[in-house]
Amino acid sequence: MKKLALLLVLFIFCLPVMMQAQVNEDENGKNYLTGAVPEKDGKVVFSKEFNLLNLSKDQVFDKMLGWIEKRLKKNENTSRVIYSDKEKGIIAGYGEEYLVLKSSTLSLDRTLIKYQITTTCLPGKCIMDIEKIYYDYENNKKIPAEQRITDKEALNKDKTKLVRGYAKFRTKTVDFADALFANVQTAIGATPTAAQVTTTAPLVASKPDVSSIPSLSESREAISSANEMPGYKQIAPDKIPGSIIKMLSEDWMLITASNKDKFNMMTASWGGLGFLYEKPVTFCFINPTRYTYQLMEKNDTYTLTFYSEAYRDALKYCGSNSGKDVDKVKGSGLTPITTPAGSKAFSQAWLIIECRKLVSQSLTPESIADKSLKGEWAGKQMHKMFIGEIINVWVK
Repeated sequence: MKKLALLLVLFIFCLPVMMQAQVNEDENGKNYLTGAVPEKDGKVVFSKEFNLLNLSKDQVFDKMLGWIEKRLKKNENTSRVIYSDKEKGIIAGYGEEYLVLKSSTLSLDRTLIKYQITTTCLPGKCIMDIEKIYYDYENNKKIPAEQRITDKEALNKDKTKLVRGYAKFRTKTVDFADALFANVQTAIGATPTAAQVTTTAPLVASKPDVSSIPSLSESREAISSANEMPGYKQIAPDKIPGSIIKMLSEDWMLITASNKDKFNMMTASWGGLGFLYEKPVTFCFINPTRYTYQLMEKNDTYTLTFYSEAYRDALKYCGSNSGKDVDKVKGSGLTPITTPAGSKAFSQAWLIIECRKLVSQSLTPESIADKSLKGEWAGKQMHKMFIGEIINVWVK
């Protein structure tokens, strides 16, 4: 009995250590301790270099672009390729998806993980980074990985154990990165190299003419600038300043729809902001007789832009002239700019809201509850309502 009691005491004493060991290593002996989460310049960056022997840089680029587009499309949300330059061999994609931290019959603990895939393509090889990682967990909308999974945050002082609470973020993110690397390796038929890539030295291809290939640090600068709007600060949709009722009724806005070949803007004062299908949204109304309507119908993204009183005449011009008949850009004096996602806006705007079309619905006189308005619109061409998910917001 004494031996049994002693064994029981030892078991109870060792149980926390045994449970911690299960977190530090999985059943295959996978290490989650020191070195499991790589950092570069103080940022969490998971990197892997893949060999694609006998392929040109363009062939490597095409393979990687195809994989990134297909992989991000599976998320069925705003995940997308945000930048690509075949000449430089650079591709960047934005992704967001749920990462299950713990699951049981009675509960599900998960976080939305947001990340960027950055790929630099070279003759016979490519380098893939998973970076700019954030967690949208419970009420904390943007927790950077640097505050959850680094050695400093997630390991104890002796670097021998994972810190309770942060362990799940670290282990599941390491698994997530490994799964992405394994997925791309299988999909494009690549062979990973033994070592991870550093970002301090220029990349050198295995074929002769590499003078035009940028270093990975230069690639990062190109990606970073591609995600920015010069003169603007990007903010979250719930941080949009001002009163939308005043902004529309007194200041007006421009709705701008575009494709690769043309774009058009129109003045509008009907619309608003809201929340639909768990997404921040805008809604606006366009009459089918307007030139902008055709561009809105055929394209996925558009912008709503707002201006100070100094540009009142420009907005009046855009509201009283049609893009079918005149050059509205020249006539209004506004300067077109392009967002990283390819939408059109104007540099004079103090607020730019970029939207992806979510719902479009034609209105009818029968749908109007107000009797006087119903009579006013009877027999007339009514507007179409466009509800768009807010994908980017910039302010000056």
